[in-house]
Amino acid sequence: MIIKIALAGALLTSSIGLIAPLAIAASGSDTCIATPTNPPPPSCQAPVEPSGGTLPGAEEAVARALRLVGGHGYYQLCARLAANIWGRPYSGYYSAAVQWRQMVAMGKAHRGDRQPPVGALVFWDTGHVYGHVAVYVGNGRIVSNDIGDDVPGEGGVYLVDFGRIESKWGAAYLGWAPPIYSTS
Repeated sequence: MIIKIALAGALLTSSIGLIAPLAIAASGSDTCIATPTNPPPPSCQAPVEPSGGTLPGAEEAVARALRLVGGHGYYQLCARLAANIWGRPYSGYYSAAVQWRQMVAMGKAHRGDRQPPVGALVFWDTGHVYGHVAVYVGNGRIVSNDIGDDVPGEGGVYLVDFGRIESKWGAAYLGWAPPIYSTS
């Protein structure tokens, strides 16, 4: 029996501080490491993959997401909101853009795919360094922060149509990825 563990979002450190996210997948005695410049070997698979249009654990994540709708305090904290929806205190990534690049490097990004499974993280290029991530909750809807704020800095959490990020912010949709976070 092979046991697989995925750790994504751990951070590489140096004498200048935190510099990059690190993803590690262990399979039996094999250890696979991915950094923003070195993806893991194809034989390393994350434990979370689509299953019949819904990611494992998505039911609980969607319920959590819907409970957060109407709340506040997530101003420019989309990666934290998505992580909180998946039961994590933080994403472990510097930004949504860095998280997307890590998913691409790991081979977990589904570029341009507008049919994400329920629970998927969906990513946009906002034209800014941080990008945007939200969680797909099904029926063409996402739970996202800031998109409905009347006052800048409000950090509201909203249930909106999938295309709202593009139509309101002019963001370019990148694709989706499974919620891969550090287990620590």
